[in-house]
Amino acid sequence: MAVNGGVDSAWERITTWLRSHTPVTAATLRPPAPTDDVRAVQHAVKRPFPDDLLAWWRLMDGVDDDADYGTAFTVPGVYMPLTVARVRAEWAGLSAYPDQECCHPDGHHQRAAGDPVLGFCTALLPVCRAVDGAVLAIDLRPGTDHGCVMDWMAQAGAHRTTWTGISAMLTDTADRLEQYITASDTRPQSGQATIRDDGVLTWA
Repeated sequence: MAVNGGVDSAWERITTWLRSHTPVTAATLRPPAPTDDVRAVQHAVKRPFPDDLLAWWRLMDGVDDDADYGTAFTVPGVYMPLTVARVRAEWAGLSAYPDQECCHPDGHHQRAAGDPVLGFCTALLPVCRAVDGAVLAIDLRPGTDHGCVMDWMAQAGAHRTTWTGISAMLTDTADRLEQYITASDTRPQSGQATIRDDGVLTWA
């Protein structure tokens, strides 16, 4: 219950800030994810999903990363949350070429959650995407770091971020938004929220 409460609270903080400071970006958020879409991706992946991820999807269904990529809500690093239907499609496409040093045909994995991989591990679930094709993925491999957020790029493989899960990612995002500096003569530091001239949220 604490995890779900953390997600609910962080998401409320995020959406409140967006509506107040950048309604253009707030308007790109989609309503809660359809239950059928969530069940479909669970059936495809065949692994238990963290409670905080499911709690987030009960609040929103990402953004349209094709139509709204120029104005869409992003988390730090400029990653757009994917719709659940797009999560399933991204996972299916990337999983077609599994990392041979981690993924076994029987569904087991040689490396534990949080461990880096050079290719794409089939136990990584892409939930956010950057314009350059990089993704943030939830690590569904067994281990004490199950559910942590991994950063994956085709050229660099997957590496663990500082976020231990979706709840931590959303709380950090809310914290950064609420620390937004409005003074135009203040140079934003890396990772700080900024608002473009067209009223869209982005990250320095």
